[in-house]
Amino acid sequence: MVRTVALLVFATLVSTRLAYAGDSLDIEIARPTFSPDAMPGFESTSFNRTGTWRLGLQLQYDRDPLLLYKFTDEVGAVVANRDTLYLGLAWQASKRLGFRVILPAAAQWGTDVPALAGDGVGLGDASGGFRVRVIDTRNLNLAADADLLLPTSTQGMYMGERAVRLNAGVAGDLVGGRMRLVLGLHTLLRPPVDSQYDFVLGSELSASLGLRYEVWPDKATLQTALLGRAGYDHFLATPAENPLAWMTGLAVLPRKDVQIDALVGRGLTAGYGTPQFRATLGVTYIHRPKPAAAVAVVTQAPTVFVPEDIEFDPVEEPKAPEPPKWAEGELARVEAQQIVIRDPIQFELGTDRILLESEPTLRAIAKVLADKPQILDMVIEGHASEEGSFIYNYDLSLTRAQAINRRLVEVGVHPARLSCRGMGETLPVAPPPSAGAPTPQATEAALALNRRVVFHIVHQLAPGEAWPEYGTTTKVPWTGDERAVAPLPPPIPATRVPEPKEDDE
Repeated sequence: MVRTVALLVFATLVSTRLAYAGDSLDIEIARPTFSPDAMPGFESTSFNRTGTWRLGLQLQYDRDPLLLYKFTDEVGAVVANRDTLYLGLAWQASKRLGFRVILPAAAQWGTDVPALAGDGVGLGDASGGFRVRVIDTRNLNLAADADLLLPTSTQGMYMGERAVRLNAGVAGDLVGGRMRLVLGLHTLLRPPVDSQYDFVLGSELSASLGLRYEVWPDKATLQTALLGRAGYDHFLATPAENPLAWMTGLAVLPRKDVQIDALVGRGLTAGYGTPQFRATLGVTYIHRPKPAAAVAVVTQAPTVFVPEDIEFDPVEEPKAPEPPKWAEGELARVEAQQIVIRDPIQFELGTDRILLESEPTLRAIAKVLADKPQILDMVIEGHASEEGSFIYNYDLSLTRAQAINRRLVEVGVHPARLSCRGMGETLPVAPPPSAGAPTPQATEAALALNRRVVFHIVHQLAPGEAWPEYGTTTKVPWTGDERAVAPLPPPIPATRVPEPKEDDE
């Protein structure tokens, strides 16, 4: 049976020292961070687009997170039942920097030890902090973070402490396909509180190990995590200072701007804050800014002096070409030898992870291919801007093209109709900003135009050409899952050349 405060901190019910320790004890082991792709209790290396903000509520129920022991005998639960509500707001200030604030409140009831309080309604310690992206590659990511916890808690709720605390550390992840292994290492710095009973509530080292698997890309993710901490004063020596807990659950995005998290867990060892049972339900609203409109890059034309006595015929000024018009709800269509899209495919910064907001565009491309089965081969061509090395940009452009290929196959496009290639930064479409002092907006606009995906139609069914033998189902090459594909229509008849008439001879 899991036991949380298995210490002589509460060896007697009348010790004033112990009452002081209880008043200043924050027992939570799994605080939410409201970061993208993060479970409660550990940090994430994922970052949203600049300007994105996330507003979340998390409701958590804990059973017996704080027990009283006298020597080795259990006296009862100091905190028997706790409902905690966390309100969090996170904002992405730039590509590599994000900020957040979190405020907890709780209701507690059913204590077995009224002399040590534990029941009631109150606030916990508010916190505020930031995250910084340190390393960002295809398979390895690293982020650093730091939060200040402020003494705003209600006394006797075991949700805060009397001094300002600093929680800082790093989180890293290894990515392989749909699997992501997340590691975290943090230290909590605070003034020590010595109970005089072999227990020192002081600075701690915490570690987390999480595993995430995308069951349905950008829709549903299974996740599980181990959380542990150890006090520096009695490192791995006393049970109460070395709790270990486990959580598992599911993250679902029913729509692009809403995320729902549902998890259950429990403590695995004796230690303060490890409950016998835990259930968590969270809802987060995600506001993503629209992509900035492209800013034209204009160079200054040279000034030409013309004598006043020379007359010229009036010449109409050239008009800028009008942007292509799109019908309402139209996201993709065939133009010449390409499938053009209204909105660019959006990816998570520096990765091949397609953002949920681009799902309608991908499905529109799949519908074009379904409506035009004569398109037998389409090349998905990825391009990158000149930020970074040639090797990095080539790898990124190729893996992004492959990610689109995988998603189109998953929604029913036959894999034999698709191919992909990466072009890196070799074919820019936007000229570099003009010399002098280009504005950051113009520079970013030029780079954004070069970060693109092009859909080339390289083979269409010719008249008289036989349809390929696709069948009505296919298997996804990388998983073996079966997918239905649209049946092919009859072949296109060959153009018949009429025989010459006698009068024409």
